[in-house]
Amino acid sequence: MTDTGAGCRFAQMAARLGRVVLWVAIAFCLAGSPVVAAVALAFEVDEIQGDDWRAQGIKLRLHEAMPGELAASLTLDRLDLPADHGRVAGLELTCPVEQLPDGGWVCSAGKLLINDSPLQRQDAVWTSRYGPQSGLAIEVPRLSLHSGRIALALSWRDGEWSLRVTPKRVPLARLIDLSPALTTLEAWQLKGLGSGILRLRGTGDGLKEVESSLRLDALSYASPDATQAAEKLALRLDLTARRAGTTWVFESALDWPRGALYSEPLYLDMAQGALSTRMAGKWRPDTHLITLDSATLQLADTAEISGSGRLQGTPLEIDGLDVALRSDQAGNLYRRLLQPLLIGSVADDLEVTGRVELALQVDQHGIEAAGLELQGLALQDRQGRFGLDHTDGSLVWQREHEVTASRLQIGGASLFRIPTGAFRVEAAFAGDRIELLQPLVVPVLGGEIALERFALRGVTAAGQTAEWQASVWLREVDLEQLTRQLDWPPFGGVLSGRLDDMRYADRLFSIGGGLHLSAFDGDIRVSGLQVRDPFGSVPVLEAAARLRGLDLEALTRTFSFGLIQGRLDGDLDGLSLVGWLPAHFDLRLYTPEGDDSRRRISQRAVENLTELGSGVPAGLSSTLLRVFDRFNYERIDLGVALQGDVAQIDGLARPDGGYYLVKGAGLPRIDVIGRNRRVAWRDLIERLRQIRLEGARIE
Repeated sequence: MTDTGAGCRFAQMAARLGRVVLWVAIAFCLAGSPVVAAVALAFEVDEIQGDDWRAQGIKLRLHEAMPGELAASLTLDRLDLPADHGRVAGLELTCPVEQLPDGGWVCSAGKLLINDSPLQRQDAVWTSRYGPQSGLAIEVPRLSLHSGRIALALSWRDGEWSLRVTPKRVPLARLIDLSPALTTLEAWQLKGLGSGILRLRGTGDGLKEVESSLRLDALSYASPDATQAAEKLALRLDLTARRAGTTWVFESALDWPRGALYSEPLYLDMAQGALSTRMAGKWRPDTHLITLDSATLQLADTAEISGSGRLQGTPLEIDGLDVALRSDQAGNLYRRLLQPLLIGSVADDLEVTGRVELALQVDQHGIEAAGLELQGLALQDRQGRFGLDHTDGSLVWQREHEVTASRLQIGGASLFRIPTGAFRVEAAFAGDRIELLQPLVVPVLGGEIALERFALRGVTAAGQTAEWQASVWLREVDLEQLTRQLDWPPFGGVLSGRLDDMRYADRLFSIGGGLHLSAFDGDIRVSGLQVRDPFGSVPVLEAAARLRGLDLEALTRTFSFGLIQGRLDGDLDGLSLVGWLPAHFDLRLYTPEGDDSRRRISQRAVENLTELGSGVPAGLSSTLLRVFDRFNYERIDLGVALQGDVAQIDGLARPDGGYYLVKGAGLPRIDVIGRNRRVAWRDLIERLRQIRLEGARIE
């Protein structure tokens, strides 16, 4: 909006100076009287002032330059302009005056000299005209401003005045000199040219109407902190504003067809699509209230934003605002407006297609309601971490009240190269809560993963951390497909299980019902699983686990460890990971009691277990060891207890010392015996790394 306060002050100043000029008009009228043979009139005023302007040393002189011809002059020593717009010094107006039949006069060849002014020194011509019916009109067709120029036209009639300012290719950098308020822009390296027209109309009571059509060409600037910059902008601003009582009614339009702008972190280049805005509304200066009846912003080939509402206060704050965004090219919307805001996040490198519509209702406390409509939206992370196929549906949210369900139909998704089938999401969003209304069942890898229950609270509440609860189940997920997609050694079988009563609150993630998995034809149950501060710098995980009846042949074939046949049980207690590194656990792997399955172990598995225990195989010579490929065993028993940096390794006790890792049985028989009971954790990890696993690497 135009600074109408300053405009009113200029109007008051013009009105008072206009009254002084009227004395000249009266003198001219007297000069036209037949009873006056010769005229010589002088009028002086030491000072005239308003609230924030002052004129000093005003002298008016009217005399007969030659018989039948009058000459008038006005000099002014100093004029301090309102609103800190500088001063004018050494002003001199001279003009030969021609009398008109109606008692008025006209000056068609006046001279204007100004020694000092915000518009630099001036030597210009001017014209004026006065008539009892037509009023007073003054025009300065050209004032110099560096390489550009400005034309002024002032009129006064029956208490009403108007001022027209017409700049043409005025260097914008020179405008900084016009007001101290603009001196902060000196370091911005402002360049460019301004042209157009500005009209002000008013009365002695102040400004009544503003009309402007301004153009900025080749506008460039750069802020000292390098966060704001522009290059070769072309802008056109049109504004009309009329005062009705205490209310201003305005319409404005901004067109930006060329140039590029950077406002950290956004970069907009109009070569990719021009921008235009339109606004209409009302402004009440006395209550600091702006009412937007309509507002639109169009960014070509990207998005259209429209809105209406109220802003009030100093500084302005939203009192109520409705905003709608529509984009038929979501890819351009993401690339031009969203991606710069997402740098450093997982969503800063996406390929996006589809259509998006967004509606927001905003009040004094923030967003009151929101709605998002998606049509054919698809996104793909260029780094291959995740993706979303053709998605249709709507999401709705309201701060205070329950709203209709949000529904999305998703054609498929991917996570770390693992694809899914189509699935449907139905949830409710209200206040600080998100709740799943129907189980979210996702087909994946020949099976299904289902988010059976999910409820989230505290997501929008200031000063609160989010809390959520969920339950998940997996059914018949093909492990071979999973490992193939992840480029892991091939697993066999399927994975099924449940994660019941998952919770996150007060920076603690826990699974109250435990984790139950079916894998390798056995049963795995994890209990007491919790993670303290999972998103912090040093998360702490605690858990215990029970392994029952795992098929060793399927397990060892999966990891190419060397074939072992039989069943395996395991107990993991006191597991503690600090910063995702093990700090404590007590693990025992053993052959279950009553296992009547065939128990065989390959030569390669013997060698790997021997390496792990730093022991030796016993019961066969090295020659016979090379002859036999597989051996019978009675029992496997391996214990590892970690405390800090030291691991304690154990197995079945032997009378002569050491311990069995594998106790042989029958013929051919072999025992794997461990000798070392204490080992540095880093040495144990190194032994694991040296175990030969085809197609895998232990880290």
